[in-house]
Amino acid sequence: MLRIASAQEMRGCDEEAIKGYGIPGIVLMENAARGTADAMYEHIPGLSSKHILIACGKGNNGGDGFALARHLIERGSTVTVASLSPVSQLKGDARINADIIQKMSRTDSSGTLSFVKSITRDKLEKLPKPDVIVDAILGTGFKGKLKPKVSSIVEWMNGEPAIRIAVDIPSGIDADTGSSEGVTVQADYTCTMGLIKTGLLFSPGRDVAGKILCIDIQIPPEVFRQSKIQTFLVQESDVRKAAPKRSLDVHKYQVGKVFVLAGSTGLTGAAALTSMSALRSGAGAVVLGVPDSLNLMMEKKLTEVMTLPLADNGSGVLLASAWERIKQQCEWADVIAAGPGLSGTDDIKEIIVRLLQQIQKPIVLDADAINVLAGNDTLFDKRNAPVILTPHTGEFSRLSGIDSTDINRDRLPLARRYAQRRKITLLLKGGPSIVASENGNLYINGTGNPGMATAGAGDVLTGVIAGLWAQGLTDEAAAYCGAYIHGAAGDRAKENYGERAMTAGDIQEALLKVLKGITG
Repeated sequence: MLRIASAQEMRGCDEEAIKGYGIPGIVLMENAARGTADAMYEHIPGLSSKHILIACGKGNNGGDGFALARHLIERGSTVTVASLSPVSQLKGDARINADIIQKMSRTDSSGTLSFVKSITRDKLEKLPKPDVIVDAILGTGFKGKLKPKVSSIVEWMNGEPAIRIAVDIPSGIDADTGSSEGVTVQADYTCTMGLIKTGLLFSPGRDVAGKILCIDIQIPPEVFRQSKIQTFLVQESDVRKAAPKRSLDVHKYQVGKVFVLAGSTGLTGAAALTSMSALRSGAGAVVLGVPDSLNLMMEKKLTEVMTLPLADNGSGVLLASAWERIKQQCEWADVIAAGPGLSGTDDIKEIIVRLLQQIQKPIVLDADAINVLAGNDTLFDKRNAPVILTPHTGEFSRLSGIDSTDINRDRLPLARRYAQRRKITLLLKGGPSIVASENGNLYINGTGNPGMATAGAGDVLTGVIAGLWAQGLTDEAAAYCGAYIHGAAGDRAKENYGERAMTAGDIQEALLKVLKGITG
């Protein structure tokens, strides 16, 4: 899997390469510069004939920019290096590379290199117009709000009709959270060093990063393997590797039995989407437990899904007296999926509590099954069987008691701590969705799009996860594979219908081709 690093984790890898393997820091900086130049020449046609402006801060990010200038000049580009600080204020490897560029500019007779120090917006406006602007101002250590001088320069950079390249991360973006407190560089490409930073995958960071290009700076692979990094970006190859395989002689009850407990009056679509998505994901048999007064309707709607009519209150909402039949069906199932469209009555709460207390089978809880547990999540601590939760931010806030603003600001650490404390697998839906497991692993999902913010999309996800889990995947694999497949189906639906017009049914339909492409 592709490791994703926080700023501190990447610094730890850099330090291990320097101290543990004896690789000088300036060599890593040189590799970063060379790799960025390679990436620029690969992705920007005719770069050797373009005028490139490199804006350099006084830290190592600026040092990367100074070193990059040499490699671009050597390949024929015309380069203006604009240092935000006097060279005398620079230190370490950044100072070495700045001194080199300053000396080169003094001896340059071809007019291909200019060096401007103590740059301001006024000075930038008087320079020749660049075709490409490189942001090497602030690196991954930045947090907070840009200073007025830097903010003014960034505003000028964003206003120029030039291709913008960010070195490591767009200036103004928090490398860990992707957050910003003001103006940020709006990049067309971000050349990030060693490992992708988490802030590049969360908005607004991902919105301004453009295309992310990961630059190999020649840190020994063993450094990454021995690191304690537990955050990963899920890729198609990971899903293909984890996908369930079928032997030639299997029958339907050997490839996953799912019991879905879902639906109430006005919310029958949730039950249908969840149960059919479990079938579409490969489960051999799915039984839908549904309020008795809605059973005939669901039998007509669902051909392949079996239905189980359960006692209701006459208005299409389950009663707690349905428990014995529910319990019996749970014993049959390999996986139970509960919650979509159930409603939030006291009877539903009693049923969900009994599920957690009495049924030692894998359970996926979504929607109303999560909402009715608000303030009662210690039930997870006493279970001997795994649980996958699939809340959106609001549901997670109600369940955990954590304010939604705090969740959105620190999604990764909060999700990790919650999953570890409650010993569950948490799929926190959002852009992007993340999966946190009780062993501390975090999986970031890279598929999906804003068009999936449509009623019923989460019900499809719940069904996919339940179907995959019933086929023998681990809980964390079922969650991250389900999120990836669901998002990929959403991306295909977007291609077919566009973001605004697509529906949950379109996502479910797209599962066919997505699963065929991944699992055959």
